Amino acid sequence: MIEEDIAFSALAALTIVAAVVSLEARQVVYGAISLAFSFLGVAGLFILLNATFVALFQIIVYVGAIAVLILFTVMLVTKDVEAEAVREPIRPFAILIAVAVAVIVSLVAAFSNFTNTYPASSNLSVADIGQLLTGQYAFALEVLALVLGASIVGALTLAKLEKE
Repeated sequence: MIEEDIAFSALAALTIVAAVVSLEARQVVYGAISLAFSFLGVAGLFILLNATFVALFQIIVYVGAIAVLILFTVMLVTKDVEAEAVREPIRPFAILIAVAVAVIVSLVAAFSNFTNTYPASSNLSVADIGQLLTGQYAFALEVLALVLGASIVGALTLAKLEKE
């Protein structure tokens, strides 16, 4: 039991530190690399939860595809290396909003009963997971697809505006 606690603490620290570094990195390449490490930490947390399918999906899709795509895009699009990025001071209002969102998410997680939505069997096959994604969790999957599609359209719009 103590080994799991140590592993959880190490993976949580890796995930949080890498996420903060990716937000605070002055150069985009370092931010993308630390984002990939943050995704790896989340995959490790899924492994601790015995959700190996989700962990492998996290590694393949997020680390393998998105982080590499961000790195290649940054490396191909930027022609000159950023000398020193200008950093704006952290605004207290932004910190207040972040703390408020964290408190609201914590309260919702503490007072909700999400255990009823999980299937009773822990021995799920890939076909069972597919049935759950297209059945019970179809709405969440569609919202996620819309968010990802909107982010791609936004990225293309920003890339087109920079060229003009």
